[in-house]
Amino acid sequence: MAATELLTRISPLEAGFDPAVTERMNAHIKWMIESNKVQCGSYMLARGGSVFASGAFGPLKYEGPAPEMSENSIRRIASVTKLFTATAIFQLIESGTLFLRQPVAEWIEEFKNPMYERIQILHLLTHTSGLQADPFYYLEPYPMGWRALQFAYEPETEGPFAETDPERFKSLKKAAWMKAILSGKPLSEPGEKWNYSSSGFAILGEIVTRASGIPFETYVMDNIVKPLGMSRTFFNVPEELHGEVCVITEDEAKGLSYRPSEYASPRAGGGMYSTLADLFVFGQMFLNGGTINGVRILSRKSVEKMTSNVLGGGIDGFCWGGRVKNMTYGAGPLLVSKGEYISENTFGHEGAGRCKLLMDREKGAVIVFFVPSNVDWAPESMVGMQNVIGSGWL
Repeated sequence: MAATELLTRISPLEAGFDPAVTERMNAHIKWMIESNKVQCGSYMLARGGSVFASGAFGPLKYEGPAPEMSENSIRRIASVTKLFTATAIFQLIESGTLFLRQPVAEWIEEFKNPMYERIQILHLLTHTSGLQADPFYYLEPYPMGWRALQFAYEPETEGPFAETDPERFKSLKKAAWMKAILSGKPLSEPGEKWNYSSSGFAILGEIVTRASGIPFETYVMDNIVKPLGMSRTFFNVPEELHGEVCVITEDEAKGLSYRPSEYASPRAGGGMYSTLADLFVFGQMFLNGGTINGVRILSRKSVEKMTSNVLGGGIDGFCWGGRVKNMTYGAGPLLVSKGEYISENTFGHEGAGRCKLLMDREKGAVIVFFVPSNVDWAPESMVGMQNVIGSGWL
């Protein structure tokens, strides 16, 4: 059954939400479009498993003439993919195949050295491994990111050092992306500091592949996406649906046809596409303790572990320029910090380009919004939308 067929709707008042704020959200998105802060915008709000507000505005494509964004439009969800990766890891923990405190070196040979041998799966899930932070997270010591360094670890194909043994060539080619991640000095000791690292999630994707025996992307589709009826969620959007995908740049349009080679890193830190309704179902599964519509994806214990602060206290986080002295984070999801308009009992993730999925345990609410923009940063899109939504609860 498709996710859109599972939606039930109630009024904002029935959900304990101010109807005037839904109009404020619509006006805010329209203002951002008119101000060229975003290309388009859409949102879906639900409480107790029922949708009480939704909307979509603006052009679907970056160049015209283009159809309008709709509530059913497909959009790249970037780092929200990390929630699916964390879910896959916890499924394998439940099966007894993995455990949180397990050294990554038990699965990946390249980690068997003094600099990396103490990194655990939990460190990767919580961005405390010390592996390279994302480019532009801060400029030193990794201003380019590991993908820009991967060429240095590729096997030679020409000249006196060309690798002529087919099996060794394949082995070197497969390991190149991982060696690029492990190049240079770690940012910190494992568990010492919080630094946002998508490279750590690429490693988690590789662990899923090795532990399950099937490619990471296949595992996620077969064990999470399809069982939940998320029929418009993909790593590779079918060609016949390309016209229904929101794209904001030429590169994004070209990216729809991208198919990774067998040597590429798993798309575990970002790479999925989805819709408002599909992400609502995924989020509601968490609020229901790991199950929805008779389908269990996770145990209640796994959801509790994923969505509680597993860092303890005293861990520093640079956190995109905001220095946090006592960072809190779940085992995969972000946790909303004190002082926000959204409840502290809220967890989820955001993605570049831009989108957000939040689950508010206090309200029993799922919040999803897409505010696509090719502007470097427009706080009105992410912070502003969250604040407007948070102000609506009666």
